[in-house]
Amino acid sequence: MKKILALLCSAVLLFGGIALMSGCNSKTLVGFDIELAQAVADKIGVELECEKINWDTKEAELAAGNIDMAWNGFTYTEERDDGYFDEDRNEWIGGLDFSGKYMRNRQVAVVKKENAETYNTLEKMKTAKNFAAERGSAGYSTIQEIFGKEPAGLDKQVDTFSEISAGTSDIAVVDKTLAGSYIISETGAYHNTLAVLEIEGVEEEFYAIGFRNGSNLPAVFNNILAGLVKDGTFMDIAKKYGVEDIVVTDDFGTYDPNYKYPAEGDYKKITDAGKMVLAYTEFEPMAYFE
Repeated sequence: MKKILALLCSAVLLFGGIALMSGCNSKTLVGFDIELAQAVADKIGVELECEKINWDTKEAELAAGNIDMAWNGFTYTEERDDGYFDEDRNEWIGGLDFSGKYMRNRQVAVVKKENAETYNTLEKMKTAKNFAAERGSAGYSTIQEIFGKEPAGLDKQVDTFSEISAGTSDIAVVDKTLAGSYIISETGAYHNTLAVLEIEGVEEEFYAIGFRNGSNLPAVFNNILAGLVKDGTFMDIAKKYGVEDIVVTDDFGTYDPNYKYPAEGDYKKITDAGKMVLAYTEFEPMAYFE
């Protein structure tokens, strides 16, 4: 973990009115995604720089070149791959390129523990008046599609827990990986006060790394990640963060030790800069502060 302390830890940048934190600030940024990204950066021979962003702007920041990848429990969907029209923002969100899938996930409902029986079926959940989710997240889309409601849009998934605790919203929809750390785990901060409920009809989904359209980094990263699977590094990191049962290790292709790295495009950009810039939001166990 000491390698992560080498991240650029000082500057706070301002982009488009959004505070972007460079590196790990005064604390240590840890998590499965962060440590795996550090292993990839080490293989390429560049520094890892982490930018905390408003997750709703990830596509725009990738397109503008402010970040090189969105790597923070980013749910792969065909819409995000091909591009789609966002009615809330009244704009076309351009398609992205993705790495292979690396972790299974599912959207779940979070309620006050005393309300678990009140909302323990899909029909009962539909009677709730107020929903909450992180803006731009899979949970936000799930609420719109499954419940036909417009949720309160929050900056981070973890913010929904205080929203539910305060009674401001009745149901939050978040990633099960996040809920596992904060609620399902006996050591979770909300284990005694909140409950996690499965949502009928919600299918399993997968995390992948998002890159700007036309990037040559997905192929580079897939080969490096396949190598990290082969040498055991990938699974060692997974076990460290307790996600070994939900990781996916066979979607990167076959590792090629003689892989020829490209001499142009986004790969040249990060090697020339000596760093790769990863976008994240605080999200245990993927990216969080010790």
